[in-house]
Amino acid sequence: MMSRRLLIWLALSASLAAAQNTALDQGVEFIRDGHFEQALPKLEEAHRLAPRNPMIENLLGITETKLGHIDEGNRHYRAAIALEGKQAAPHRNLGVNLLSSREYAAAASELHEAARLDPKDPFVHFYLVLLALATGRDADAIAQAPLAGRLIENDPATSADLAEADIRTGRMDDASTIVTRLEQSGGISPQREYRIATQFAQHSSYSPAVGCFRHIASVDPSWQNRFNLALALLYDNQPAEAASLLTALHSELPANADILTFLGSAYETLEKIPQALEAYRAAATADPSSPDRMLDYTRLLMDSDHYDEAIQVIQSGLAATDSQVPLQVRLGAIEMIKGNYPAARDAFHAALAADPDLDAAYVGLAQTYAREANDAEALRILESARADHPGHYLLEYYFGMLAGRLGREQDAEAALNRATQLQPTSIEPYFELGKLYEVKEDWTSARKALERVTGLNPQFAPAHYQLSRVYAHLGLTSQASEQAALTRSLVNQQRMEALRVQRARDGSFKSGQLAAP
Repeated sequence: MMSRRLLIWLALSASLAAAQNTALDQGVEFIRDGHFEQALPKLEEAHRLAPRNPMIENLLGITETKLGHIDEGNRHYRAAIALEGKQAAPHRNLGVNLLSSREYAAAASELHEAARLDPKDPFVHFYLVLLALATGRDADAIAQAPLAGRLIENDPATSADLAEADIRTGRMDDASTIVTRLEQSGGISPQREYRIATQFAQHSSYSPAVGCFRHIASVDPSWQNRFNLALALLYDNQPAEAASLLTALHSELPANADILTFLGSAYETLEKIPQALEAYRAAATADPSSPDRMLDYTRLLMDSDHYDEAIQVIQSGLAATDSQVPLQVRLGAIEMIKGNYPAARDAFHAALAADPDLDAAYVGLAQTYAREANDAEALRILESARADHPGHYLLEYYFGMLAGRLGREQDAEAALNRATQLQPTSIEPYFELGKLYEVKEDWTSARKALERVTGLNPQFAPAHYQLSRVYAHLGLTSQASEQAALTRSLVNQQRMEALRVQRARDGSFKSGQLAAP
């Protein structure tokens, strides 16, 4: 027979279990309905009846978190973990709170533990994506995204963040796929898509940038959005559509200098030089205080051999703007091309009076003397400028080139090497060094310098020619022959391209009656 005390204990335990289950069930029901204020006292009652139940601790953590009591919620999550560390949910929930509080290291620890305990939980991977994005770990975010299932697709903001991560890591196709999906679902605002579009453009991925700007302009056809589309089209080598858009914009905003400038650029790309000149002229007229408008216009005038007109434009621009230095440099360059060396020197001196650090003006000034065969004065100018303004690439390069021509090989080598350090991706100083080493019959150094040139620009025929000579001196007969053949091929390609441009410029097929045979 069971004792009376045992019967009382069993009855009491059953009563407590029933009370606990009732309170717990009611608390869970309130959570499901989103009534967290009503859920809290029920869960607290269940907790009093079962203070070591990890599930109740986790539910209390959820409830306190939803009520904005983050510290209290974290306390319950940690209690649940202490009672039963093999349950993923408390680790995940604590990690989410820590992530929201920007406690990234602690959040990472909890979320990775949750992923270890329950690797198939998409929510854990979703928050690991958010964590990786927040801490600048694009590759980790991209790796976690597929494990989050459709949670990413159902969150437009995170999807857009992932598209940007794809762009930063060079995954342009993946980024474009995400953007297209967001466009189709209406899950991206024009402002956010603009940000993504500009990032595509910054990474020279112009085709998807065009797609973004085209969608933005369809949603909001403001002149700015249509202008952005036109600019993207220009970068994507679609000048005809760009010109059409810019022409329409010009009819709406005839005095907008930016529209006129890029319309000129579109016409120039289409080889419609008169229309390009007119657009650049109109841009300079609309914005006379900007030297850049004058520089665009005069550059094309110079390319068209209209030097006197370019000089007149510059002189009128000097009277209309306070930013005279770039115009004075341009004036000096034009006068030097025309052979008016004293006038060119006056312009370069005027530029240096306003900006004594301007290396291009020192180089221009030296070139005026070099063109008059006064290399000594040219070298003196550059030498003085280098002493007063160390660390300028142009000064080092031009001094090295001129010093080599005058037989000052040691000075030339030192200056050209400094130029390569200042601009490691510029081929010119390496090419001059290669020729200098050839003169000194230092064939190994010449080879190294010239191979650097061809590595940076494989289409630079003069370097291949010089390399063929260097390889021959080094006894590398087959390499010398290869370089000589490559030189001939590149020169022929460039000649054929020049002829193509000439034919396009001079005329096209004629229609009419063919003569009888």
